[in-house]
Amino acid sequence: MKRFLAFCVLLILVLPSAALDDGHAVYVGGTIPGLNAGTVGRLDTTAETSLVFLQAGNKLAIPYSSIESYEYSTEVTRHLGVLPAIVVGMIKMRRHRHFFRISYHEQNAAQVVVFEVPKRLPRTLQAILHARATSAHTVCKPCSTYANAE
Repeated sequence: MKRFLAFCVLLILVLPSAALDDGHAVYVGGTIPGLNAGTVGRLDTTAETSLVFLQAGNKLAIPYSSIESYEYSTEVTRHLGVLPAIVVGMIKMRRHRHFFRISYHEQNAAQVVVFEVPKRLPRTLQAILHARATSAHTVCKPCSTYANAE
């Protein structure tokens, strides 16, 4: 029994995570026609007037002036159950996925996009959106999506 438990813990620890490389982002979903969920690209924040998602020769430009709200949230990568979570939590830190939801208006239609971003990007992206998207009225502090559901 001890060997089986040790094997299970070892298996959980060595499972590779689907971490994003720095600079990449994944379009998780939204209302953009022609952009499929799971599309990997780059978020370009260097333009002064818009946030640009570049992927495979296409680009989605979100003008900062049309952003109404944005929200940053995190989610645990794997849900293990109580006992495995305690065991893994004692050995190493649990991994999280980081998401940005951006709501904006484009051609008199409300649009929303959800991006999964790498671990180091949320602070930078949140600061850029705070500085450039001056009309955004809803800003959520980093929060867990499951903490809000309780």
